[in-house]
Amino acid sequence: MSEAVKSVPLFYGNYGENENPSAWFAQFELSLPISWTDTQRIQRFGMQLTPGEVAEEWYHNLTSLHLSSFANLKHEFFKRWPPPKRPKLTRAQQKERIMAQVLKEDEIGIWTQEGRTGNYAHVTWALNVSRLALGMGDVDGAMIEYALESIPDLLKDHLKCVYNSWDEFVEDIQDVPNVKLKRGRENLDKERARDAEISKLKMQSAFVHHASTMNFPAPARMSNNLNPSLFTTAPAMPPSTNMPTRGGYSAYGGRGTFAPRILERAALVPQRPNTESGMRQYEADISLWHRSYGMDGAPSLERPYPLRPGTAILGSGECYSCGMVTEPTHLSSQCTATSQLRPQETRWRQYIAGLLRRAAQQQTSRTPFPTPVQYEETSWGDLYEGTGTLDQGYEWSSENYGGPLQTMDQQ
Repeated sequence: MSEAVKSVPLFYGNYGENENPSAWFAQFELSLPISWTDTQRIQRFGMQLTPGEVAEEWYHNLTSLHLSSFANLKHEFFKRWPPPKRPKLTRAQQKERIMAQVLKEDEIGIWTQEGRTGNYAHVTWALNVSRLALGMGDVDGAMIEYALESIPDLLKDHLKCVYNSWDEFVEDIQDVPNVKLKRGRENLDKERARDAEISKLKMQSAFVHHASTMNFPAPARMSNNLNPSLFTTAPAMPPSTNMPTRGGYSAYGGRGTFAPRILERAALVPQRPNTESGMRQYEADISLWHRSYGMDGAPSLERPYPLRPGTAILGSGECYSCGMVTEPTHLSSQCTATSQLRPQETRWRQYIAGLLRRAAQQQTSRTPFPTPVQYEETSWGDLYEGTGTLDQGYEWSSENYGGPLQTMDQQ
């Protein structure tokens, strides 16, 4: 009974579709029965060549000497298709390849499913790095120190960081309890949220401080018992650096400055920290806003729109497309960010920046406004959305104005 021959793919010899001649010949040789003679092996080899391709043409040009033994055929084969030489990497190149295997912080402690089994993403990363290093010949673990540089502190804080082999390195990472990683992530999120709030408060404080330097005294409030027919326009005022007022309010707001009150109203919905939990809170805020005001609702001071975590504060000269402030400042039409803001947030940022910008322009204007002789109390609705307000007739602009508002001494 003849021995069965294992099936192998036909050989083309043109290196097409990642064909590896050396690997193919090894596979072919293993498929041959041990009891076969050289003549049988050579005949079988000729049957494994794809008709009309490079390999078959080469085979037909071999001499009888080349085909006198399977060893001679093998020698000619590897002369025609020599085995690839394994590249010898320098230590610097090996280091570069190891450090390119970056472990992301958000992957730590996350279970990933691969085939029938799964593992934590940080353990899978450690296994892949160790295999890469061993494949480059680092059997002594000399490259472990470079792998440690790519590990976030969330995981590194629980490691020994001193190892004699790659097996020890992988084992130490596998032994870190996931509950510790989870607790560490929660603490890290709290610290980042606190730092973000502190930074945000500092920026807002600095902005409000600059805006507050633009205070102007409001005219005295007169009696409400006067006849409405007495309302008239005050005579033209001489040129002055002081901002004329409307309805008893300076251009920057009621009985004080306008900018701080705008920012106070705009901050009624807090910006969430740029963390995993913060993003979940942000998505919940967005969902609640749209349930309350509709998918096509427009934001206003009465219904401020939630800001995406990690973006700049309102009125800081940010891009309306990505919500970021860059150096140098870029306009919305020049924005190349792949992650764009929601349309309502874009409109919300335009709205606030427009109010602040228009107020600043009016404050430095030398053209007086008609000033009524009789003054009456003005509500929030009148101040921001009624007749004679700063946002009346404001034309929405698709562009940011290229930087934060200037103070009086900068204009």
